[in-house]
Amino acid sequence: MVTIEIPTPDDWHLHLRDDEMLKAVVGASAQTYRYAMVMPNLRPPLTNTTDAVAYRQRILDAAAAVDGGAFKPLITLFASADIDLDDLRAGFAAGDVAAVKFYPAGATTNSDQAAGGLAEFNSLFEAMADMGMRLLVHAESTDPEVDVYDREAVFLERHVVPMLERLPGLSVTIEHVSTAAGVDLVMGHDQLAATITPHHLAKDRGDLLASGLKPDLYCKPIINSPTDRRRLVEVATAGDSSFCMGTDSAPHPTTAKYGPSAAAGVFNAAYGLEAVAEVFFHAGQIDNLAKFVSHNGVGIYGVEPPVGRLRLTRSEAEASAPPDRLVTESGDEVVHFGVDAAALWTVEVL
Repeated sequence: MVTIEIPTPDDWHLHLRDDEMLKAVVGASAQTYRYAMVMPNLRPPLTNTTDAVAYRQRILDAAAAVDGGAFKPLITLFASADIDLDDLRAGFAAGDVAAVKFYPAGATTNSDQAAGGLAEFNSLFEAMADMGMRLLVHAESTDPEVDVYDREAVFLERHVVPMLERLPGLSVTIEHVSTAAGVDLVMGHDQLAATITPHHLAKDRGDLLASGLKPDLYCKPIINSPTDRRRLVEVATAGDSSFCMGTDSAPHPTTAKYGPSAAAGVFNAAYGLEAVAEVFFHAGQIDNLAKFVSHNGVGIYGVEPPVGRLRLTRSEAEASAPPDRLVTESGDEVVHFGVDAAALWTVEVL
């Protein structure tokens, strides 16, 4: 048996959706995490402070029955020509807007609403650099000539590196980094940080494809090679302060996952912490878990350190598997990631 206590973790990349789906999934995050960096790719996307404040209130209302007021959603805006810089400055100063998220058009869920590349947003990014606001980047090429497994590396080389050269004062988070190339870029630039997901740490493309496509593991950027996974595990478990956990938990109903094409997203909010703990356990680095899930994000985003604590206990004694899906009020099913790890680990709030 293994037992470890850690400060309350944060989730630095989270999709909560809205309406019925929000109400169904928010409890899985609120019962475990303190801060959550909530993504803006709703339909329509969040592009102003008024809408950000209203969305945060909907999240808090939905979470109230679970967390008792401890859950702290941080709301991001969708990089768009609709962003007004005065509104952005006021929203950031008031704590109503935490960051801006850039999506390449067509890269992932609802990103068809995006327009323009990184270079087209120079004035926005310059203003963000001046106010000390971080840019969050979905780093994935949508060039149809680029192999799906090379899309992160190509986007970083073609678009992120030139942006860093143009804007050396801009702090940037590479979201859900999935390749060794992404890790190396972050480690080579002080202005960069990165989130890493539980599913990119725990799985490689063999898990996704070798025995038939697993729709519930399909996400963007795609789960990549064993070599890439090993590099992600190495840097996460080493405790490098530039890397923190962002689950990128992204719920889709099975009707969207098991149709003619699978919607991109892995729902890991309920068991993501256990999945990451299992990776650290097998790497022999369980003592570094708190750095990755509780401390590094605090340094990157400048929030106050956590005061609460969790106890994680691992036992290989035979236990019944936890639920493998949740059901929304109207009957939609959403499949959980990390069920096997959750059967080994228990998490207690202290």
